[in-house]
Amino acid sequence: MNTVTSAATPQRTRSTTPPLATVVKALALLDSLADATEPVRVSSLARAMGTSRAEIHRQLVTLEAAGWMEQLPDGAYRLTLRPAHLGHAALRQAGIGERTAPLLERAARQAGEVVSIAVLDTDTARVVQRADPGRSLHATLLLGDRLSLTSSASGRLLAALCPQDVVEPLRERGVALPDDDAVGLINGTRWATSTDDDEDGIAALAVPLCRHGDEVVAALSVHGPRERITTADALAVLRPTAREVEQLLRLDTDGALGLYG
Repeated sequence: MNTVTSAATPQRTRSTTPPLATVVKALALLDSLADATEPVRVSSLARAMGTSRAEIHRQLVTLEAAGWMEQLPDGAYRLTLRPAHLGHAALRQAGIGERTAPLLERAARQAGEVVSIAVLDTDTARVVQRADPGRSLHATLLLGDRLSLTSSASGRLLAALCPQDVVEPLRERGVALPDDDAVGLINGTRWATSTDDDEDGIAALAVPLCRHGDEVVAALSVHGPRERITTADALAVLRPTAREVEQLLRLDTDGALGLYG
């Protein structure tokens, strides 16, 4: 009997190159910090990691120099928001954007304006996904654009509704945030508008995207000329879309909305 050799795709072999132990340890330290609910001291990290304070301190100093960590005046350490950027990249590479794109495109057609998703990124809100209605628009909002936390709809909503352990580090660093009156109003309505500071006559309205029921991790917004953006019309499009996006991402990520990785 003749043997037939199939043209199967070659199997990927595991690399025999040993990993860098220092990098593995630093990543394990990041995982430990991510599990903490508050800033952590070197001694606590050393006990948790089962290593010396000197080694933990060297790792923390290295991570701080790279922008992943910051030290507080009392000596404790906490993560910066830089890991969120890595989460955004993972989101794109996992193709979640492809799965939510049809929902945003439909919302953009219904609203007749640009629709976007934004997340907190350092001291701004960053547009991580957008869709337009397929016609020429005066309003421009590009993927990757950074939006103010005090004047943009998405930024104001995220600053007001995101968990305090996310927002408080911004406040402590002196980042400008909405005032208490604005925060109270946004908490009451669960939506936010842009301020009237835009001289181009562009307006926006944003609603939250949540995980675990009420934990806000992103903003879904409609963006266009002020004379065309009405609260009732915008909410009629955004709120149902937000529920669909949340449900889709819950199904895709086993119960955890994937916008923060």
